[in-house]
Amino acid sequence: MLALAPNLRAQADPATTAVAPPLGTMRKAVLEDAKPYEVAVGAMPTTILMPGPIEAFEGNHITTKPDTVANVFLEHQPGTRFFSVKALLPGTADLNVILGDSVYSFRFYYSENNPTRTLTLAPAKAPGAGAQDHAVHITARRLYDILKDAKTYFVVKEQHPELERAIQVAAPGTVLEYPGYRIVIDQVFRFDRDDTLVFRVIFLNDTESPLYYRPGEIALRVGRNLYWPSFAQVSRVIPPRGPAQLSWEVSPDVVSLELANPKGQKASLLDRLSVPLSEQGDYVVTARGKNGRTDSLKFRVVFPVPPGEPDPLVVAKGSKEFGIRKFALSQPEPGQNFGYVCYSGAADGGRADLSLENDFRLIVPTRGTP
Repeated sequence: MLALAPNLRAQADPATTAVAPPLGTMRKAVLEDAKPYEVAVGAMPTTILMPGPIEAFEGNHITTKPDTVANVFLEHQPGTRFFSVKALLPGTADLNVILGDSVYSFRFYYSENNPTRTLTLAPAKAPGAGAQDHAVHITARRLYDILKDAKTYFVVKEQHPELERAIQVAAPGTVLEYPGYRIVIDQVFRFDRDDTLVFRVIFLNDTESPLYYRPGEIALRVGRNLYWPSFAQVSRVIPPRGPAQLSWEVSPDVVSLELANPKGQKASLLDRLSVPLSEQGDYVVTARGKNGRTDSLKFRVVFPVPPGEPDPLVVAKGSKEFGIRKFALSQPEPGQNFGYVCYSGAADGGRADLSLENDFRLIVPTRGTP
C-alpha cells in the first residue's frame, strides 16, 4: 500500500493545485478607535469578531445585498458581535462599526493571494490595570437602552430570534415574603457585555395602607454580597389592598335588598348593582318580596382566599326562582404594581459576573409615609 502513494501523487492534476484558494491569515488585535484597521479580503468570507454586540454600521462601496454591485459584501445577524465580509469586485471599501459609545473604522482592500480569514479584536487594557482588568463603566444612556431592550425583549424576539444569544433570560417566579408585603421576581435579564442584570419585579401590598419606599434602597443580596441599583423604574409606592367586590341579580318581585356587615350594621342595596366590602368577616344579604317572602345568603370575606375556595364565588339559581338569582363575590386582592431595577457590576466597579442560576433576594425597606 505504501508503494502506491508516489504513483497517486504523480497523477495529481497540476492545474487543480494551481488554483487552490489561498489559506489566508488569522489575525488578533487590540480594539482601538484612534486609527482604522486595514483588512485584506478575497472571495472567501472574512469574519471579524468584536468585543460586544454591534449596534450599527455605516459604509461606503459596501453592500448587504449579494445581488447589488459593490466592492464588498457584508453579512451580519442583529444582536451578535461578529460580521463577515468578502470581495465582490477588486477595489476598496470603508466601514464604520458603532459599538457602545465608540466608532471603529475599517478599510477593506482586495487581495487575491493573502486575504484575512479571521480578525479578533480584544478590548484594550487600561493603563495600570490589575485587579480591575474587567471593570465595567456603563453610561446612563447605555443603562436606558438596556432597560428598553429588557422591556421589549419578548416582542422583538419574535422577529429577531438571534436576540437570545445576546441577552440571557430567566423566569424564576420567586416570591419573597416580608411583613405586610411580598415581592415577586418575575423575570431576570442578563446583559453579559455590560455585566448588568435587569429585574422585572411585582410588588404586592397585603395591608390596607399604602407602603412607600426609595428606589435607590432596593438592595440585591446574593449570598453575603449586597448590590445597589444603578437604575430603577418603579413607582415608589405600593397601593393598599383592594376591597372585596360584591355583585348580584334579583327577581323582579323583590322590594328590598339588605346587606348586614360583620358589625351588624345594615345598608340597602336595591338601587345598586355592586358594592365594595372593605371589612373582613361574615356578611348576610337578605331579599324580601311584597307577600313577605324572604331569601337570604351568608358569605365570608377573607384575605388571603383560603385554599380550595373559589374566587370569585358565584351562586346562581333558576330564572324563575324568587330572590337572589345570581350572586358573585370577589375576595380582596393585594395592592400591586410592577417595575424594573438594574444592577451593573459590583459596588467597587469590578465585575459582579452574576449568573442567572444565583439565588437572588431583593430587599425593599418600606415605610408608611412618603
